[in-house]
Amino acid sequence: MLSISRLKYHIVDVFAQEKFTGNQVVVVECDHRLSVEHMQRIACEMNFPETSFIYTEVQNNGGYDVRIFTPTREVSFSGHPTLGTAFVINHFLNPGIQKEIRLNLTSGTVVINAENLGGKNSNDIISKSKPILTSGQKKPEFGHIFEPVLLSRVLGLDMEEMDQSSPIQAVTIGIGFVIVPVKSLKILKRVKINIERYNWLISRTDAKSILVFCRETENPMNHVHVRVFSDFYGIPEDTATGSGNGALAAYLAKYQCFGSSSVNIRVEQGYEVGRPSLILAQATVEGEDIEVSIGGRVVLIAQGEIL
Repeated sequence: MLSISRLKYHIVDVFAQEKFTGNQVVVVECDHRLSVEHMQRIACEMNFPETSFIYTEVQNNGGYDVRIFTPTREVSFSGHPTLGTAFVINHFLNPGIQKEIRLNLTSGTVVINAENLGGKNSNDIISKSKPILTSGQKKPEFGHIFEPVLLSRVLGLDMEEMDQSSPIQAVTIGIGFVIVPVKSLKILKRVKINIERYNWLISRTDAKSILVFCRETENPMNHVHVRVFSDFYGIPEDTATGSGNGALAAYLAKYQCFGSSSVNIRVEQGYEVGRPSLILAQATVEGEDIEVSIGGRVVLIAQGEIL
């Protein structure tokens, strides 16, 4: 039997437009080291897309050591848990708006910029009174290009419904995603994963998640509509995917999908699973590199203790 002391936890919604939207993450404060088995069983019990464990003492290079788990496995990096964890640090462990928060992940150190941002446009949902967190992403890596017919079968679509103006390609920022463009929102909403073909595909590629997008949106203020499927990680459909949308932003900049090698977009996700989310994504091609950042609002939902 596992035995652990009381651990304080926080539930936050990341990339949220209001409470009970966006992507949920549990952030667990740890004043001592837990085994991988302890953390995995807690993450399975919570059963949220991800649970992060933050060691409350500042560690090397002025950062906090953080581990991230899905219900089924540990991941080396994920976008929305890093933002949610930074929010908890900023409000509870080291209160007050800070310029930078450093997180030491298993994949390396990530620096989170915490700022009060507000647009002059009164229609902008980001108000001056509500902080948003932005995170520079790890460098994107572009991998295998897939035949459209293969992904059409995985997604349950016809070949002519795939948008072939840009390639279907694996892109990795910490976690690998197969980026798939389709022609319309109506088509995107009809996507239904063929799990047998999905399992066949991911057994042959390092990218285990599929990100499908189109440039038609529910909200005319937004630029891209996204759905992400990650059965491999125990998440049949994700509500808001930071690392995935970072990969998408890099892809859109590389292929100049908006007519430029620099993009600054509002991405909507989660509508099909009842949790509308908004991710702010930027990417700029700089020589051989692509600089990527993502951002969004974080909302505290609940707090408690694991007994």
